[in-house]
Amino acid sequence: MSESTTNSDRVVAQALGQLTGELRVMHQSLTDSIRIIREDLRRAEDSQNERLTQLEERLTARIDSMSGRINDLESEDKRLNEKVAKLSALGGGVGGALAAAAVELIKRM
Repeated sequence: MSESTTNSDRVVAQALGQLTGELRVMHQSLTDSIRIIREDLRRAEDSQNERLTQLEERLTARIDSMSGRINDLESEDKRLNEKVAKLSALGGGVGGALAAAAVELIKRM
């Protein structure tokens, strides 16, 4: 082999080595970037899941609170219906007694 061929082979080998090194650096850089993106996505997903869980807990608490209020209102409605029924019965009894008394008065006149 001639000296120029040997020199050319060295230059090509050196260029290939440099190219290989640059490719390794680029690969490592891309791998690191992908890892960082995955970590960011995981953190965002965890944060979103936590917010959804908190929202669900708040909604559940409000629904439970509203359920309690509805039960209280239903109980109050029952009590009021019972009072109205009692007063109606009492009013009917009083009205009947007054009507009977009026009939007796009219009979005696």
